[in-house]
Amino acid sequence: MNSTDSTQSKPSPQGQGYREQFKAQLGEYLDKQPAFVRGLHQALKVLALICLALAIIFGIVAVYYTILWAATGSFTSLGEATYLPEAWVNFGLSMSFLVFPWGLDAMLLRAFPTDAFFPIAYGKTSKPINFFTGIGAFFAGFGVMCAGAPGAARMIELASQAIQNLF
Repeated sequence: MNSTDSTQSKPSPQGQGYREQFKAQLGEYLDKQPAFVRGLHQALKVLALICLALAIIFGIVAVYYTILWAATGSFTSLGEATYLPEAWVNFGLSMSFLVFPWGLDAMLLRAFPTDAFFPIAYGKTSKPINFFTGIGAFFAGFGVMCAGAPGAARMIELASQAIQNLF
């Protein structure tokens, strides 16, 4: 990993989309990395998928409690029987936790963004994706990871609470 700050902005060949160009640039960069780093990159991609599933589950639970709150006619107060505020806080923290592996991945590879970022890797884009490497990418990943730190700090407590509620 003897890379310095470098912006890799090659013009897109005719007929090739911006997402495919990004994937090609990232693939070329990953080929230069040691096998250990590529393995950790794959593990962080799997962790990001798990975090996405958690965010979806917490979102469904929050919507369920909202519907339950509306159906019981408790519009004037939240009451002690509802978990509505906690459900929405947990959903927000799970979204925060979702970006934590994204930042770790960018810091590990010293490349920003990586294909662990779902909106970039799997969505359609009409603008070029600015892929860059080096120390700037490390600090960009650090910033993203810091955005996910509140959710990461709370996830252990949420997981243990969910396990206790099951048994």
